[in-house]
Amino acid sequence: MKKIKKITVLLLAALLIFVTGSQTVQAAQSESYVTGDNNYRQPVPECYVIKDRINNLRGFTAGITFSKPTDLFIDNEDNIYIVDTGNKRIVKLDSEYNAVAVFKGPDKAFKSPQGIFVDDDGDMYVSDTEAHRIVHMDKEGKFVEEFLNPESELGTGDVFTPTKLIVTKTGYIYVVKGENIMAIDGNNQFRGFYGQTNIGYDLGEALFRMFASEQQKALHIKRLAASYINIDYGKDGMIYATSMEREEGEIKKLNSIGTNIFRKYKTVGNQMRNPIEDFINNKLLKAVVAGQSFRFGEYFDDYGKYIEPVFTDICVDANGIVTVVEQITGHVYQYDQDGRMLVAFGGSGVKQSTFSRPSSIAVDSKGCLYILDQTDACIKVFEPTEFIKNVHAATSAYNNGDYQRSYELWKKVLATDENYSLAHVGITKAYYKQGRFKEAMEEAKIVNDRDSYTMAFDEYKYQVLRDNFFPIIALAVAIIVAVLLFIFWFHKRGKKNYWRFIEDKSKKMSILSGISYSFYALFHPIDAMEGAKHNRDRLNWLVPIIIFATAFVVKIAYLYVVHFPLASIERENINPMFELVKLLIVPVSWIPASFMATSISGGESKVREITFASAISMTPFIVINLPLMFISNILSKTQKNWYGVFSTLAWVGMVLMFFFAMKILNTYSFGKTIAMMLVSAFLMLVMWLVLLLCYVLTGRMIQFVISLVEEFRLNFL
Repeated sequence: MKKIKKITVLLLAALLIFVTGSQTVQAAQSESYVTGDNNYRQPVPECYVIKDRINNLRGFTAGITFSKPTDLFIDNEDNIYIVDTGNKRIVKLDSEYNAVAVFKGPDKAFKSPQGIFVDDDGDMYVSDTEAHRIVHMDKEGKFVEEFLNPESELGTGDVFTPTKLIVTKTGYIYVVKGENIMAIDGNNQFRGFYGQTNIGYDLGEALFRMFASEQQKALHIKRLAASYINIDYGKDGMIYATSMEREEGEIKKLNSIGTNIFRKYKTVGNQMRNPIEDFINNKLLKAVVAGQSFRFGEYFDDYGKYIEPVFTDICVDANGIVTVVEQITGHVYQYDQDGRMLVAFGGSGVKQSTFSRPSSIAVDSKGCLYILDQTDACIKVFEPTEFIKNVHAATSAYNNGDYQRSYELWKKVLATDENYSLAHVGITKAYYKQGRFKEAMEEAKIVNDRDSYTMAFDEYKYQVLRDNFFPIIALAVAIIVAVLLFIFWFHKRGKKNYWRFIEDKSKKMSILSGISYSFYALFHPIDAMEGAKHNRDRLNWLVPIIIFATAFVVKIAYLYVVHFPLASIERENINPMFELVKLLIVPVSWIPASFMATSISGGESKVREITFASAISMTPFIVINLPLMFISNILSKTQKNWYGVFSTLAWVGMVLMFFFAMKILNTYSFGKTIAMMLVSAFLMLVMWLVLLLCYVLTGRMIQFVISLVEEFRLNFL
């Protein structure tokens, strides 16, 4: 009886696995790593080690602990200022982490301070949020002035609740205010809003405002840009900020007119792809989950759960290294001025190197990072290792134009970690600046950096063209003439074989005649479809199979031969079976879909000629991609737009062949042809969904059986 109960429980457990599916859980990590465009974490040598933990006012005897601290600032002399919000005060520590002063505010004590900025003279600017003011104090804590809600004809909002702020060299105060950064001058005058993200045009909203009543407009919720979270003032005079902006990027570098000039999601690292291949490759799902191929931070936490990162603070050191801290996962991310990730570390937890709720981050002159943990009410100090110091120095040397020094430092980095991809990128750029373009190309290929490869390849190509101009022009002319002669000969040969097949009714189509027939259809698709319609019994079944097989061979050859910067997939990731499905899923599924659609609407076509026509639709793909794979090796991403036109023509040619086949094989009118093509496309989609469902259920069934067998083996054998 007990065994029966046990077996029943095991069966129910296995059934639960079958219904819900399994979910891989990734263990929490706090080690240093970097992520690529595929979000894979690549471990790197330790970059920061915990140096100290500041959780009290050293040297004070009363009120020594922090309470809900919210902000942190380090001045030019490495003095540390903590906004101790819960205790309504500002605490100042020296470079040895000893408390040297506590500021509770001027005449009116602080109500709820949440942000601080200290200028080069040591003057403090404190956001006293609940008191709706910004307090300016000198280095001794004496009151200088206060800034209230500035008046403006444009209106700045009913409530002034300053949180995070900076003060520029010009004396302007920039305060985070929702989707804007508000600028205030030294006379407490409003100087405009700054850095708002363009929310774009919305047709629905435009129509609503055009036809809605005044009452409806008053109740309508206005679209707003993404809100800012925090800001920092860089040594380069730029304002660095974090925001909730998911379209352009959460990290921004704002110039003097408020334009973001940092790396953006929509303009960097997104290669042109074929839309049909993207759909089959599940790119649409990835777009929903992670947007683009490049992202700041990570959109999945340590356990694989989808998140949208919230970067609570940002700091920029003297080398231009940008560091942000993420609140949900507790990870710290570091980027160079090109927006490339240098390192990530930290995490959520109770270990020394992790955090409960990080609220602020700052960096001192030695490159040490200070991270304020609001929940634990402490500051954790991280000291850079030799590895990350070399990374920073190499990045700085390149930015300063010392390319040889940058090259040497990146070599040191690779000596420590040969898999650190950014070092290869740095060496690529150093080679490029030194005019060593071929070496730069080879280095870029190591880490699949197509942008850097393209940059070097274009220069190398022009260099070769300048050195061999006349021989290259002569060779190009000879190739063009040869291609034109071949096309003329092939067309003539195809026409001859076509008419021989049409006129000789006694013979079945030979393989050679059928292949020649299919290429003749490129120039005369209507004649080809008419011939197939009236000679359906003489068509050879082997011809479509040969054409499909040829298209597959061309596809695989294309993936291996196409020039590196234009490749849609890495060679080591090529899966022939998957490529076969991607290539033939449309023309093969068109056969039953078209037959089903035409059978119920007075169509005349049969499976034989539909199959033949579907195979013919692959000839544009073969004819275009066969030479294109070789031509691509003199092209790069800078020519991808018109290169992509030729790739698209293959799919356009397929659709046109489907159109002529539908119209001529069934003697449809133009309108009915379009309608039946749409019906066929819908049926294809239904077929794909059914096949996908069968695939998923089969996988679940196999998983169910494996789990059942494993449980049975563990408990009864």
